[in-house]
Amino acid sequence: MQVEPDWVSEKRFAEYLEVAGGDRDVASELYVWNARVSSALFELIHHVEVLMRNAVIRELTARGSGPNMPPGTPWVQNAARIAEVEKRVRSNRKSATEARIYAGLTFGFWKSMFGVEYDELWRHSLQYAFPNSRGDRKIIASHLESVNDLRNRIAHHGSLIERDTRVEANKLLRLAHWIDADAAEWLRSIEQATTVTEQRPIKPPRNVVVVAAEDAWRLYNERKKYAYVFQAARSIQVVDFVAFYAGQEIKPVVAKILRHFEAVDWNRGNSRRLMRSDDPEEQAVGHVIGASMGDGWTQSTYQVFLLSAPDDAQTVTLPAAVDHSRRGRGSAFVRAHRYVALSTLQSASDTADLRN
Repeated sequence: MQVEPDWVSEKRFAEYLEVAGGDRDVASELYVWNARVSSALFELIHHVEVLMRNAVIRELTARGSGPNMPPGTPWVQNAARIAEVEKRVRSNRKSATEARIYAGLTFGFWKSMFGVEYDELWRHSLQYAFPNSRGDRKIIASHLESVNDLRNRIAHHGSLIERDTRVEANKLLRLAHWIDADAAEWLRSIEQATTVTEQRPIKPPRNVVVVAAEDAWRLYNERKKYAYVFQAARSIQVVDFVAFYAGQEIKPVVAKILRHFEAVDWNRGNSRRLMRSDDPEEQAVGHVIGASMGDGWTQSTYQVFLLSAPDDAQTVTLPAAVDHSRRGRGSAFVRAHRYVALSTLQSASDTADLRN
């Protein structure tokens, strides 16, 4: 059964129709799937948000307030927002208890506690809310920023059809694990987002991510470590291949993604542990960690795509590198990630052929 124009505006439905290649039946299936996977992810967000909020409150309470608390804490700097919640609670003829005020604060409020301006608060209290993490405020902050973005998109009934929703679920589970391993195990046993993700009716047509990184190309091409390493909390679309943009061109080697590791602890100890694994792909990640740490990959956690080698049958070789002829300030073809269709990339001679 098709989604009718009277039910969903044509403007909202257009992106589903585009991915479906103009097939309205498939677009309708995709629209229904989007609502289902959004619901499944929001269930996870619900539990992770409450888990995080309780952990933060517990540590702030346990480690003291007043003279024991670092100056300029969120309770002081955001007093107006707290007063607004208190007023709203009282307007509903309820007593403004701490629990009600905490519940009334937005996810954005809790996320803001992990900004650089609260670095002292992190060292004093907040790091203890994440006992299973590597103790890196920036990594926690980037995960919370990603969750907030996902939460807002779902709350406004936005489309997730360009995102890898399995990765989004795993990021939430990883965040829960950093707080409480038992809670994360329970969430993994009840979450439905992974199952619903597998029911997706069609993949996006733009199945290649073009990455902008001279270092990434050097790691792959010169160091022979067939992987792409990127920020731990970055959202990624559903893709099958990685192409490298370096030296003002897209290199002719388009590598197949063999496996995605959503969050890898980036240190020598974990490198040695993975290299001792019985899993050849985990061994490969261990070697990538060891090779990259001296080349600028210095954060505590990263995502990793393991990739096919240049001579692998799964790797697509373009007729030639795709030149980026446009020059001048702000003219770079891609600054982080850009998504294109493999068929378009194979027929392009210049990046101008890929602009959409």
